[in-house]
Amino acid sequence: MPDNGRPTAPDIEPIRGFAEGSPNPTVVFGGPAQRFLYANPAFCLAAGREAAELLGLSLAAAFPDLAAAGHLAALEQVRLTGAARRTPGQPLRLRPDAVPGFWEIEATPLHDPQGAIWGVLAQLRDVTAQQAALRRAEAAQATLDALFDHIPEGLLLAEAPEARLIRVSAHGLQLAGLEAAAVLGQEAALHPATWQVFRPDGTTPAAPEELPLTRAVRRGETVRQETWLLRRRDGTVVPILCSAGPIHDAAGRISGGILVCRDVTDLTRAEAALAASEARYRALVEAGALAVWTTAPDGRLLHGADWAEFTGQAPAEAAGWGWLDAVHPEDRERVRDAWAAALALGRAYDTEYRLRHADGDWRWTAARAVPLRDTAGRVIEWVGANTDIDLRKRAEQALLASEDRFRTLAEAMPHLVWQTDARGEPEYMNQRLRRQAGLDLAAARHGGWLAMLHPEDAPALSLAWEAALEGGGDYEADTRLRGADGGYRWFQVRGAPVRDAAGRIRHWVGTCTDMEDRHRAEDALREALAAQQALAREAEHRIKNSLQLVAALLRLQAGRMEEPAARIALEAATVRVQAVAEAHRALQNSPDLKHVRLADMLHELAAGAAVQHPGADLRTEAPEGLTLDAERAIPLALILSELVAKALRHAEPGAGPVRLSARLEEGVLLAMVEGQGRFLPDEDSPEGRAASLGATVIRALSRQIGATLATELTGEGGTRVVLRLAPEEAAAEAG
Repeated sequence: MPDNGRPTAPDIEPIRGFAEGSPNPTVVFGGPAQRFLYANPAFCLAAGREAAELLGLSLAAAFPDLAAAGHLAALEQVRLTGAARRTPGQPLRLRPDAVPGFWEIEATPLHDPQGAIWGVLAQLRDVTAQQAALRRAEAAQATLDALFDHIPEGLLLAEAPEARLIRVSAHGLQLAGLEAAAVLGQEAALHPATWQVFRPDGTTPAAPEELPLTRAVRRGETVRQETWLLRRRDGTVVPILCSAGPIHDAAGRISGGILVCRDVTDLTRAEAALAASEARYRALVEAGALAVWTTAPDGRLLHGADWAEFTGQAPAEAAGWGWLDAVHPEDRERVRDAWAAALALGRAYDTEYRLRHADGDWRWTAARAVPLRDTAGRVIEWVGANTDIDLRKRAEQALLASEDRFRTLAEAMPHLVWQTDARGEPEYMNQRLRRQAGLDLAAARHGGWLAMLHPEDAPALSLAWEAALEGGGDYEADTRLRGADGGYRWFQVRGAPVRDAAGRIRHWVGTCTDMEDRHRAEDALREALAAQQALAREAEHRIKNSLQLVAALLRLQAGRMEEPAARIALEAATVRVQAVAEAHRALQNSPDLKHVRLADMLHELAAGAAVQHPGADLRTEAPEGLTLDAERAIPLALILSELVAKALRHAEPGAGPVRLSARLEEGVLLAMVEGQGRFLPDEDSPEGRAASLGATVIRALSRQIGATLATELTGEGGTRVVLRLAPEEAAAEAG
């Protein structure tokens, strides 16, 4: 068959013969392009197109929506493979202006006498109703599951004909104190013994055939509110109110039954105080109701003693539509329309309105009425009740007023204010926030609010928000938000959960406070501190260079002195100036210009001493992380420099090394100089009393920094001088 026109060889007439009168849309396609060869009247009606308009067109050209949705591929597979195919309910839109329906498509290949496939016959069946019924069945199953899981009643489901239990609600098991495994699968004969059910006398065990569920399954009986006694495992006897009814399949056969029971211990006690069954009925019906009433099929009030008692209306006043006079004027028209609609349609009446009490006060009530029908389905009367909901309605009104106040405050605040539901989905943004973000509430939902975050801040803030939602704690973060102009500003974002009386999170509220000026000030402060630190380092560098220059001049002057005493004095002064310069050099290398790394300082002191004493063996040791505040480090450097100079002057040629070390021992800083010879006399000795200027400097500086000085003799004539410094905090207090 050519692909660009109608078939020349295939005969459509046999298909036309059965399809013309078929209620199912039927079409024939031919060729790879799937061109229309035939469309029956039912298809033309469903598509809203004439057959002449369709013939010769490709299916894709005639119905581009079907092609875009991929529905044509299945038909092409039938043409290529020659295998018939039935596609279950598919959503198809045959008319652009129509609501998509569900269609079942049965595609059959068409062969010529030689067996070659020349086309595809497609028959469509509208299964929209079946799909809707399936969804209703699924919803009904979900409803049943919810009832069995959550309703505070005992629910038992049994299958016919043995009344075998197939499901028991959680509350029913709890009521009897049993496990599901102990009761599921049981037949009617075992029910009374397993559940320990007794007649109302409390001593006679129930027989299987008289239990409500057995009667419903085996006899098709509907049982309403029968009282039985249930004995729990702990021996407690509980009166239970039972209702049961049969379940019928589509053919009307009994397929099972359901039992509803609940603990009526409190109700039984109340009923014991009533003498007549009519009083018991009214106590049960009127529990929680302000007024119970019945009307004729046309809505005329038949029995309304409670109505009269509550509203103060006489029966004659409430007759007809007179009862509306007791309804609040603002609610009256709405209530009249709702009641008239219920009467006209014969369906339940359910509304809320304010009702005037006999004392003149208005109270919110929930009115509900249902029609009672005879076996022919005719309404014989209406039974209704008004229930007090005044506290709930006032609470709702207070909540609405509170929300109004919140929104008024939120719009007046100079902040960006937002609110989300318990899952974090935005549900309110004040006008400032909408203007700042350039987003409305709809655009902010489903993660759209992330677009207003700076790309560098979005990942961290999103993770932090998810953690707050999961943990239920307060949330706070600084981030950059994009404005409607495309620029970014720093904001402090804060959020907190709002909980109900049970502690559950109802929603989240939060603010975004503009922190751009603070962040700029902090940046400026950091820049100023960096500049100050750089200036301090430059000053330390210049001080170190100046001291080194002074030391060089003193060293040069000492070299020109002929008198020994003067030369020695200048050399000592050189050592002291050099020690201060070396301490400043170590301070310059510190991270904060407030503390000196002692390892650096000892290394600098050793290097300076080596200049004065070429060839000397000087060794240092101190932990890398050990530091000392600058105020005590420079005097300590002078002390150690004096001790090293003395150790080197007293050392014999070829003597062992001079060691400088520092360490922490039980929270006390120990600084030590160790070398050969006795280079720091004991103060109590005659030589100590004639101490040199160096010894005097050492002792004075030791007192200044709160250090104690101890001299120890080592083996082979060596000396170790130990300085003990208090911790930094204690030293600050002493200062």
